Amino acid sequence: MIVKIMRLSTLPIMLLLVSTSLLAQNPKLVAVTLPDSVTAAFIDRPGELYVQLHSGRLLRYDKDGNLRASAQATTPPTLFDPRDGARLFAYYRAGQQYTYLNPAFEAGILNPIDAAFAGDPWLVCASGDYNVWILDAADWSLKKIDTQKGIVSVETPVAGVAADKREAITYMREYQGFLFLLEYGKALHMYSSMGKHLRTLAAPGIRYFNFLGEEVYFDTHGRRQLFNLFGAKYYYAEGLVPQDFVLQSDERMYIIDGKILEVHPLQKP
Repeated sequence: MIVKIMRLSTLPIMLLLVSTSLLAQNPKLVAVTLPDSVTAAFIDRPGELYVQLHSGRLLRYDKDGNLRASAQATTPPTLFDPRDGARLFAYYRAGQQYTYLNPAFEAGILNPIDAAFAGDPWLVCASGDYNVWILDAADWSLKKIDTQKGIVSVETPVAGVAADKREAITYMREYQGFLFLLEYGKALHMYSSMGKHLRTLAAPGIRYFNFLGEEVYFDTHGRRQLFNLFGAKYYYAEGLVPQDFVLQSDERMYIIDGKILEVHPLQKP
C-alpha cells in the first residue's frame, strides 16, 4: 500500500510514505544493518543521512547508503545538527560548550557558553553561519548571541511552554528564519527570528521533526503531519508511519526500523 500526502504543491516532489514490504520491491533499494538502534536521525542540506546510536556513536551515510564517517564520542552531543554538511553543529550540555565538526566528525574549537549570556543553558543551536540561540533555564528565556560582536542581539521570555516542562524540550533548530522547539511527545513550538512565539503545533507522540522545502513534517502516533511555514496550512498523510524514523530529501527516502536502514531513490517528476 502506498500512502500519499495530500496536496503538496510547494515541494519539489510528492512526499510518499510507503510500506516497507512494497518499497523492498524497488531494485535500487539499499538496505544497511546498523550496529545499534538509533536515538536520532538527521538529513543535511545536500541530502545525506546522519544517525546517532544508543551507544553515542555518530554515523554519516551518503545518498547511496555508503558509510562515509563514524565517530564514537566520549561524551555524545546533547544537540546535533548537520546543517549544510560542511560545518556540523554540536552542543554539549555537560561542559556547556559547542563546536562545529567537519564531515569526518572532527571537532574544531570548543566554544564555552559565557555565563554573562546565560545562567543555565538548557539547549543551544546554530543561528546562521556563526551565531547561536540559547534556551536559558535560569530565567526561561530565548537568547540569540551574536558571537562576532560578543553581544546578546535578541532576548525574550519563552512563550508557549512552561519552565517546569524544560525536561520535555529535547531539541531546538533554526530553519528559514524560524526557530523550533520540540516538546517531546506533545508539541512543536514555532518562533520568529526575534524569538516571538508564533504558534504551537499540537503533535501527540512527536519524537522528531524535519524539513522539506517550505514544510516542516513530523509524526503523531504514527500519522504524518506537515505544516507549511509560509502558508500556515496543515496537510496530513492518508495512512500510518510504523517505522522508527522516516526522513526525506528531494532525492532519497531514508527509513529506519530497529537496526535496519533502507535508502530509497525517489523519482523526480
